[in-house]
Amino acid sequence: MNIIRTLFIFSLLAITSACSSYNTYSSGQMTTEPVSYLYFSGNITDAEVSIDGAPAFLVTKAGPKQQYKVTPGKHTIIVTKRGQVVVQRDVLLGDDHEKEINIPQ
Repeated sequence: MNIIRTLFIFSLLAITSACSSYNTYSSGQMTTEPVSYLYFSGNITDAEVSIDGAPAFLVTKAGPKQQYKVTPGKHTIIVTKRGQVVVQRDVLLGDDHEKEINIPQ
């Protein structure tokens, strides 16, 4: 009887310790940082873009495959050429959305 009791306790300990070493709980989900994209089309020569009043940058690439990352939300886009505003647009971008900004000739 003592042997059966000892085997039962040993088996119970072995099973519970084996189960506790296997992690079946996953805390949270892996998510990526929210991001949206702008891309430019049309005549990008000498085009400078300012987003939300930040310092302007020169547009060096155009087309849907040439995207600039921005945070999702509302943004004011101002495109200038030789000091003159050619595009001024408010856009609302969702997570993983993309928006084309056409720059006129």
